[in-house]
Amino acid sequence: MAKSHYDWSNGPATLEPHSQTKHQVLVDYLIRYFQQRLLNARGRDRIRITLVDGFCGGGLYHLEGTSELVDGSPIRILQAVEEASLKINRERPKQILFDVQFIFIDKDKKALNHLRDVLKERGYEQAIGKTIHILHADFGSAVSDVLASVVRHTPRSGTVLFFLDQYGYTEVPTALIQHIFASARDAEVILTFHVSSFATYTNDELARKISSTLRIDIFKHLGGRSIEEIKRDEADWRRFIQAALYEALVEGCGADFFTPFFIRGTGAGHGEYWLVHLSQHHRAQDVMKQVHWQHSNHFMHYGGPGLNMLAPQTMGFLQEFDGGFKFDDVARAKSDKELVIQLARCIFEQPDPKPFSRLFAETCNGTPATASMYKEALATLITEGEVTVRSMDGKPRYRARYMSDTDFVDKSKQLKLFLPSNL
Repeated sequence: MAKSHYDWSNGPATLEPHSQTKHQVLVDYLIRYFQQRLLNARGRDRIRITLVDGFCGGGLYHLEGTSELVDGSPIRILQAVEEASLKINRERPKQILFDVQFIFIDKDKKALNHLRDVLKERGYEQAIGKTIHILHADFGSAVSDVLASVVRHTPRSGTVLFFLDQYGYTEVPTALIQHIFASARDAEVILTFHVSSFATYTNDELARKISSTLRIDIFKHLGGRSIEEIKRDEADWRRFIQAALYEALVEGCGADFFTPFFIRGTGAGHGEYWLVHLSQHHRAQDVMKQVHWQHSNHFMHYGGPGLNMLAPQTMGFLQEFDGGFKFDDVARAKSDKELVIQLARCIFEQPDPKPFSRLFAETCNGTPATASMYKEALATLITEGEVTVRSMDGKPRYRARYMSDTDFVDKSKQLKLFLPSNL
């Protein structure tokens, strides 16, 4: 089963390698997040956001199997903001102020004492209590106070990112995530879930307990069958259970956009963790998928490369590649090929021209493809004479790099490859 807690009794706890991957993904996402937010920031002199680490732990870890000391997620988050500020302001004549409120939460007092010591050693002592807030609390009980602090910091937008690297898989009920999205308009949640332990060790009693705690109905998505029936009848039962859990989680969280891909474990078996990114905007979803492709040696999913390949009824059973979709060069080539075919079908079926942003938003949850990959596929279809892309003033687009969210995508008047009889 998943570890229930880290041990901070004698200084730094031990960190498994896949957890270091989770921390690095968070860092890379934050840097890309700020870059995306400030792409068209003419005249802006400040960016405000609250960053919440809901299970922050201490400041340092021993990397498992080595003598190496590595930074914990709070330190990585602070460093990511500093790195983003340097990168973004390096060539800007007008500097952008990063007005960031950091909230670090943990129920383990020893972990927080260790974190305070590390923060002081790293030069953050003066920021504690001002921009850095450390809360000794269970995450669920602290959420209301955190959201009130978010409103004070960003009254109009409620801009906040929650990093919820929970110790097990029952500490963040879906109702809590619904509450976050209902209270903060621009909230995002990065949630980790020890899914392989659940699939391997679960039984009906545990599944009922987890369903009750998370406030989801796993059995509904298992077709009413028991766990024992699934294990007896399905050759690929682990992924079957994972798919049902995925559908129940997404249904229960209330987010418009999500990326439920796996961080691969170092041992035998399927993916160890889901790193689920939940948001209310397709741009945020796209940025997270860019990070997945950046870390191709760590991520995978058990569906295929095209559209609608994350549907629960197919997830885990459409094995286009040996061992799953690994976000590598093979997966990219297959994705590029499938996108051309499947986007052509989508565009052919739409009655009217559609803005690129809408086309992407309506389909992006069901694919590992990024917006730039969509645009490359559209450029291919334009060359083949199947699709047209025009700016708001009617100017035709031919190359992916010049396409924008507001450009209108439509089928060509004379389709060559994708005739109705072939759809």
